[in-house]
Amino acid sequence: MEKLMSNPYAWSVLSLCTIFSLIFAIYTWIVGRKTKEISVDYFSNEIIKQGKNPISKLNIEFDGKSIQDLTSTIFYIWNSGSEVINHDDLVEKSLKIKCKSESFLDAQVIKQSDDSNNFSVLNFTSTNIELIFDYMDSGEGVRLQILHTESSDDLFVNCKIKGGRPIRNCIELKKNKGIRGFWRSCFDELFPMLIVALGFCCTIVVSQFMGFPYKEYETFVFIVSIVVGVILFVLYLKMKKKVKNVLHRTIPSELR
Repeated sequence: MEKLMSNPYAWSVLSLCTIFSLIFAIYTWIVGRKTKEISVDYFSNEIIKQGKNPISKLNIEFDGKSIQDLTSTIFYIWNSGSEVINHDDLVEKSLKIKCKSESFLDAQVIKQSDDSNNFSVLNFTSTNIELIFDYMDSGEGVRLQILHTESSDDLFVNCKIKGGRPIRNCIELKKNKGIRGFWRSCFDELFPMLIVALGFCCTIVVSQFMGFPYKEYETFVFIVSIVVGVILFVLYLKMKKKVKNVLHRTIPSELR
């Protein structure tokens, strides 16, 4: 056993196994958490702005009136938690999309993750869209197209889940406003450096904890620490998007 632990190659393999086991344990803990959460994201396309139509000789009217402003907004609404969200889990039994003025012209369900979700527009007015569904499994949702005359910044989703988290508005998160946005920016900038530092420090700590002759192989340990840190950093860059998909923090691929 002493010969094995004094072997630098065997020690480096054990160090890597220990570090990756720690990362895997943290990952499984995050995935295993029971949460109920709905995320919302949207993208807008201005078709007509201040009466300027991109297509000449094309006149667009709604209810007999000429439209001076027209925007198409695609809403993505999905279950970003780990538990199933049923119709009865919503306090008001529906998702509501509202605007500050009489802006809505039309709303259509374009696509849903599964037909059994049964998304449909229950009530529609110029200021309110009421969307209902049977259930949303983790990572499932709907793509909704809304035609409106005002800015998409005036639109918002209103929903409360029993025992769940508040609506996760991806647009607001991207803007990085307030204290939460500040910490999010710091996390995005500092986390890669923390990953490298973790790999570097863990390698040295593990070597000392396991009784490896650190002083005899100080240069080797230092090189291995750097290699481990670089490997973790590359894995972070490669897996960042995939992990977000697994944890349903981005728009589900089947809705795009």
